[in-house]
Amino acid sequence: MMREEFTPAARSISYLMKNNEHDITGVLIGRPHPTVLGVIIGVTPGETDSELEYAKAVRAHSLGVQTLTDVTTNGDTRLRERVLASLDIVFGTVPTYEIHRRIERDGEDARSAVMGVLEGQARQGVDFVTIHASGTLEMAQRIRDSGRVIPVTSRGGAMMAEISLSSGMQNPYMEHFDDVLEVCRDSGMALSLAGTYRPGSVADALDAAHLEEIDHQAELVRRAQERGVKVSVELVNHVPLHLIPVYCELGRTKLHGAPFGALGPTPTDIGIGYDDVVGAIGATTAAQHDTSWITCVTAGEHCHMPTKGDMTQAVKYFQLALHVAALGRHGDLGRDAKLSEARNRNDWATMAHLALHRDDATDLFGRLGYHEGQACSMCSGACPLVRSRVSLNGRME
Repeated sequence: MMREEFTPAARSISYLMKNNEHDITGVLIGRPHPTVLGVIIGVTPGETDSELEYAKAVRAHSLGVQTLTDVTTNGDTRLRERVLASLDIVFGTVPTYEIHRRIERDGEDARSAVMGVLEGQARQGVDFVTIHASGTLEMAQRIRDSGRVIPVTSRGGAMMAEISLSSGMQNPYMEHFDDVLEVCRDSGMALSLAGTYRPGSVADALDAAHLEEIDHQAELVRRAQERGVKVSVELVNHVPLHLIPVYCELGRTKLHGAPFGALGPTPTDIGIGYDDVVGAIGATTAAQHDTSWITCVTAGEHCHMPTKGDMTQAVKYFQLALHVAALGRHGDLGRDAKLSEARNRNDWATMAHLALHRDDATDLFGRLGYHEGQACSMCSGACPLVRSRVSLNGRME
């Protein structure tokens, strides 16, 4: 079900992300609702397996993550089947990987490959599919000869470019988009329109190629909405901090009210080993400017397969980022103020209870051996909170 809401700023559409065949709660996505947080899992042969990736899925679910995107590249469906059957979480895929294999390796007809993959995943209960439908053949030809720092950063985008350039034919998603929409409308499976040629470097942000692609995404959004299909747009990835609001304004004004999202985003390219911190900084700005969903970036995003620990750390950073953004958007300081009141009393149990990550705070204070009223080791006997209680009240509480 899609619901339109109107604000003074712009038209806004929200919907429940959930396949009709998937027995889960689902999540509401769209600007009137809190920003949705997602995590990427998936099997890369030789680097991880379905057991390790399922453990990540379970951990993400326990942390309160709302969506999982499976980027498995080898056609192994065990992870997908297990998550769909066992976890109450919105689950999506990137079908481009399987479609590319069926077209390029197996020689299957493009329409047959696209529809076979999408129809099969819809029947399985996949809640959303991230498709690379907005990069045209002509764009692939121009990008090949462009001066971009990184011509193509999207794995699926590179596969779509390969299909188009090797065959000389149009992007198969775009060519058969009406059929794609029919599958999604009938199943309730949502479309996430990927940035096929999104910038892979902050130096390429807002370049002509990406601006052209946003126009293509806007047209695909219009067609999807006319057919009653749930649709969102992957809008922001590598972009300097000051341009994130510019991208978000493009999302609000061009995308017909559809929810738009971000991978991170990543506002600097030199944070190797710290891309989770970099991404959380970008996520704060993006979420404050109406980005409806954010996908976590891990510390090793650009250099290694993330571990469960890497993913856990990233989720916690991004949850803090989204809380900071929510404070900026809505101004509800209640929880922060209550924690500060507890801090003023050196009430460690209440501080732990109000912390965003309660178990971590409880473990920390337990290891430090703090009791109510005790100053922390940062200031110890010089604690201003204790001293002010004495001076203002004339006695030690």
